[in-house]
Amino acid sequence: MSVIILFILLVPGVWAEWLPVNIQENNSIVANQRELASVFNVSSGCDQPFEYISNGCYFFSEIQMNFTDASRYCQGLAHGHTFEMTLAMLDYSRIEDQALLDAVTEKNQTFWVGGKTEDGIYWKWLDDRDVYLKAPFWRYGEPDEPDNNCIVAHVSNYTAQRKRSYLFDHFCGDSLHFICKTGNINCPRDFKLFGNHCYMISEDIGVPHLLWQEARDYCMSLAVHEGYHADLAVLGLEDLDEYHLMNNLIANYGGATWIGAFRDTEECNYMWVDGRELSLDSMYWQYDDPDCGNENRVYIYHPPSPDRPYLEDNPDGNYNPFICQMFTNI
Repeated sequence: MSVIILFILLVPGVWAEWLPVNIQENNSIVANQRELASVFNVSSGCDQPFEYISNGCYFFSEIQMNFTDASRYCQGLAHGHTFEMTLAMLDYSRIEDQALLDAVTEKNQTFWVGGKTEDGIYWKWLDDRDVYLKAPFWRYGEPDEPDNNCIVAHVSNYTAQRKRSYLFDHFCGDSLHFICKTGNINCPRDFKLFGNHCYMISEDIGVPHLLWQEARDYCMSLAVHEGYHADLAVLGLEDLDEYHLMNNLIANYGGATWIGAFRDTEECNYMWVDGRELSLDSMYWQYDDPDCGNENRVYIYHPPSPDRPYLEDNPDGNYNPFICQMFTNI
């Protein structure tokens, strides 16, 4: 009974719309879900009953549902949190795929995962990526049944001593265990997800051009998720593809755009708003920047020629658009 407490209702009455009818009618399961919701906090790690596998937090259900209800159930678990949750999907990383299938083997059960076909020909993950039918996570010969339109992870017994788990096609209406996984963060209103972070581009929502300090004050005033705060955007984070980010953030605006870098002393020491140093040797500076004169704030600039973004220092008396970013509170 310990993990049958699946945890959904953070707010009584709100979660019911996410639940299949058969679950709504089972008050004991709903009560246990409420109990578990109080300790469910994936943002600080994989709390029980979630398990950390390779690079993600996974939940292996002990109750059974059909594919559609299991998918809705996983989605509902994220309600009120700052991340998405779905049935687990593969084909992101060979290492993570193998680790997940090893966990299925250890549990020796059959689980729904988040893939299906609508026409029996083209298979899709729930995030609309193609399911690669030649991938090694499929059991040899699978998928092979025209009426089996959903995907399960299932243990295959080669010998009495050797077990391996693979993907199989399966009839969507059967009641099975299922695997949920935490996914991307849900960005607040007016923010967009790039990579693993949420950004707001002032040009996108019609905010007037501001001085650098005014832009920072505006970002810091934004209402974001509990446990987070907003500030001017930064570069140089470990999980950031900086060049891709710089191109995407100002893709529709080729001018100068304030970001969260500055210096407040006469020395030429630039800092990010999160306290890290912005190296003067960074490849992202314009070739003759920073000037280290009276230009003590930094923007991303994307001129038509050369057609690439770079950083420039600029006087803080100029008015420019800007980019806000959501950060986790430390």
